[in-house]
Amino acid sequence: MKRQLRKAARVVRVISAAAGGAVFRFVRRLARRKPRIWHGFYPIHSLHDLVEIDRHLRYPTRSVIYSSQQVGYPLVWDELFDVVLDSRGVPWNELHWVTMTDMLWRADIWVTNFDCLFFAWHDRRNVWAMRLLKSVGIRIIVAPHGGDIVQLWENSDRYRRIERMARDYPEWDFREQTEISRARVSIFSRFADLVISGDYSLDPFLPRRDLRFKYFPIDTREITPAPAKPSAPVPVIVHAPNHRYVKGSYELIAAVERLQARGIACELQLVEKVKRSEALRIYAGADVIADQFIIGAYGTFALEGLALEKPVLTYLDQDHLRDPVFNLPLVNTTLENMDNVLAVLLQVPELRSRLGAAGRAAVERYQSIDALAEVWDRLYRHVWWGAPLQLEQTRHFTPARGARSTTEDPSSAEFWPVDVSDLMPEIESALSRL
Repeated sequence: MKRQLRKAARVVRVISAAAGGAVFRFVRRLARRKPRIWHGFYPIHSLHDLVEIDRHLRYPTRSVIYSSQQVGYPLVWDELFDVVLDSRGVPWNELHWVTMTDMLWRADIWVTNFDCLFFAWHDRRNVWAMRLLKSVGIRIIVAPHGGDIVQLWENSDRYRRIERMARDYPEWDFREQTEISRARVSIFSRFADLVISGDYSLDPFLPRRDLRFKYFPIDTREITPAPAKPSAPVPVIVHAPNHRYVKGSYELIAAVERLQARGIACELQLVEKVKRSEALRIYAGADVIADQFIIGAYGTFALEGLALEKPVLTYLDQDHLRDPVFNLPLVNTTLENMDNVLAVLLQVPELRSRLGAAGRAAVERYQSIDALAEVWDRLYRHVWWGAPLQLEQTRHFTPARGARSTTEDPSSAEFWPVDVSDLMPEIESALSRL
């Protein structure tokens, strides 16, 4: 009897929120009020940063998560979000109902990731929930954070990243995960007003993608420049190997050992499972930031390295090199050219300085809260009022960015994303030691 009463109470709350929220939403649209942006409910740091964009634009905004304790170390914490349901004592079997009710009352646009469906393993219920949200006027913008759409892939990329990821996560059943991911993608692709792909590495898992760009900002107010000292006797390479196989960590460790054996001074520092504020402090002491060498696309760590005014190494595949929207002064480092790239950067401090300065300037111009606010304002206006996107008028999508050279040869001046014409003798000398 009590269980039936609880179910009835849930239904009443949802119906009330749906009806009342729809009326309030309709009145706000008639009054041309800015839409209320509702973020949730997977707890990643980029969610907090997207909220900062909304506040910069003066949109009413709200972030709601189930819990900040998703991993075994403090990657995020409660204070980053407006509502943390488990901290409010909401039972686990009530989380989805409370979340839905809150959204129905308070959301005009829901910005989310693909792992934020309300009901686990219940596609029909999720379809019902989506229909309800759409019927009461809520718009949906969805973008992947990466792990939410991981699937087995029939094709194979250069370094077989899915196979490497399976080695990083032996406890995962990747066939089961593929089924889950495809169901998520199918439902959101059916109901979302806008589907964003973060980069080309995610495209194979997204049959629908309306835009492709790094949609999350880097808070350049929080991350202040910390340029490396050109005179460092032993340059420090910092790498964050949260996934050692899919990041190419083992290959990086081996490359550093080979360089050290040839008498090229360097130190490799690995940063794992530490609080983000502590990680940023360690990154600030780096001379070189090593991101990833398998996936073919850069992530948050690379952008944070650029914001810190560090040279950043990462593998960029041909699609990313050719697309101006991904053109940042990252050093395109593959498993094949890693020794050569490192040898040059470790021995030519002026090149490290130039890359660092160019990286900070690029993040401020293209990837900061201020820069991406121009993009998100247009996205919100587009899905809420049907305004034309005209993204080419924003700094992030400006045609002036241009494409990168696709060469992977560090002995070529065009390989480097900054002018090195006067440094070529030093670059050639550095390479001669290998």
